[in-house]
Amino acid sequence: MGDVRPAPFFVGDSAALDFVNSIAMPRSVEFEWLASGADVLDWLVQSGLAREEDISDLRQPRHRPALDLAADDIRAFREEFRAFVCSVSDKNKVPADHPMIERVNHLMQAGDQSLHLVSNNSDGGEFMLNVIHRMQTAEDLLPRIAAACAELIAEADFTHVRRCQGSGCTMFFRDVSKNHKRRWCSMELCGNRAKAAAYRNRS
Repeated sequence: MGDVRPAPFFVGDSAALDFVNSIAMPRSVEFEWLASGADVLDWLVQSGLAREEDISDLRQPRHRPALDLAADDIRAFREEFRAFVCSVSDKNKVPADHPMIERVNHLMQAGDQSLHLVSNNSDGGEFMLNVIHRMQTAEDLLPRIAAACAELIAEADFTHVRRCQGSGCTMFFRDVSKNHKRRWCSMELCGNRAKAAAYRNRS
């Protein structure tokens, strides 16, 4: 892999954990995928938290200074949320008074959100209620990420939120496998290396 930054990894089975993994050391070299405002926009689209048309105007040069400042805040929140994940992983519930609850609620309140009914088929009759996150300014990006983190808190069984067992790997994932025996961020990154190391040791 060398020192060339690869594409970001989306192995967390959760947008919030992929956010935590947006700085990671999968193979002894640490990579930062949110180093700039432009990086944040790219990551949001790649993660599925935004569509290109949602943030296309933010790619204009006039937004660059504000985006870079927003990226600083986003990275700082990422480390707060990483500490939270570390503290509550392998627990079956999150304490109701955990400071992260208030923190996430405060961030989401700063966002511009609305609810939309969307038909599941052209004939009507079946509808979904979607939350639309408007991202018109750099300050709208962190609330969108906070909403993904809130979704993890609301839905995840944290006994199945784990850190990869690969040597030196820093990535987290949500184990949604049937038997909850997942050990690696991915077989390609860490699982195959661990198997190869075990084979060498046996040999």
